[in-house]
Amino acid sequence: MIIQNIKKIVNSWFYALNSNMYGMQNLAADANREYAQGEYFEQLARQHHQELLQHSRLTSTPSDLSSHDNRNAMWSFLSAALRGHRDAQYKLGISYLNGTLGLDKNYTHAEEWLKKAAKQGHHEAQITLEKAYSQLVFS
Repeated sequence: MIIQNIKKIVNSWFYALNSNMYGMQNLAADANREYAQGEYFEQLARQHHQELLQHSRLTSTPSDLSSHDNRNAMWSFLSAALRGHRDAQYKLGISYLNGTLGLDKNYTHAEEWLKKAAKQGHHEAQITLEKAYSQLVFS
């Protein structure tokens, strides 16, 4: 009877461990998917901006689709960043630092996201932080 109880306990631990690992894998897969979607919308925004520049030469009232694409890219990057995706965290940090993707410049948010990416070993985030600190953008 004791052996059966021990087996039940061990089996429940393995089930819990496998469930947690499966959840972690889903979280990483979701973050990767969100990041790829963000990159797609960022590329689309660039393309629409170029088309806008071309059209503005030909017409007087072009519609700017790039703002919608920037917004979608930002939300996709945010979703991935909140799931721990370091490249998405870096993108958000850079976007806040430079005021891109429809975001206003915000050095506090830029520093926060760049630090998160740097803590996960994102080399460019580390360099960007060092550069910003040396230029006294961040205190």
